[in-house]
Amino acid sequence: MTFWRRRERVPLMLTGGFHASEAPALQRAIVQALGADRARGVPVQAELEIVRGRGEHLAVVWRNAIVGFVPPDEAVTLAPQLPPARSREVTIVDGSVFPVVHQPPQPGADKRGVLWRIWVGRVPDEIPPVPDGFDQLDVPETKILGVPVSRLRDAP
Repeated sequence: MTFWRRRERVPLMLTGGFHASEAPALQRAIVQALGADRARGVPVQAELEIVRGRGEHLAVVWRNAIVGFVPPDEAVTLAPQLPPARSREVTIVDGSVFPVVHQPPQPGADKRGVLWRIWVGRVPDEIPPVPDGFDQLDVPETKILGVPVSRLRDAP
């Protein structure tokens, strides 16, 4: 076995598609992975990697950043398709990163109300809306050098 060998890419078979969960909580990672594509404000084609997380959870990785999680009902069908934990294979699937504008802005959205979402699977003509209560993680508090911004504003 060579150390520098490239990992084999295995396409994942999906019958449809789904939203990756926890986009508001992982908005910083999504925006960071978007880079300059964010300025255009249009959907970006993405080659996503599905990896095993803690327990039965599956994570969605894009451009070397965790940008979401596979919802539990989808994880049940995808987990058997993933290679074993110590395998050198990378499981990939096509997807899209797209902006959703919320008025008034939701937690995690930027000041224009834009929240970037991840669609896993072949992109349909019309992406269905995200169901209510889909995201469970809290949006992290904004910090500067580890100090919450709310504490800076409240200071005398």
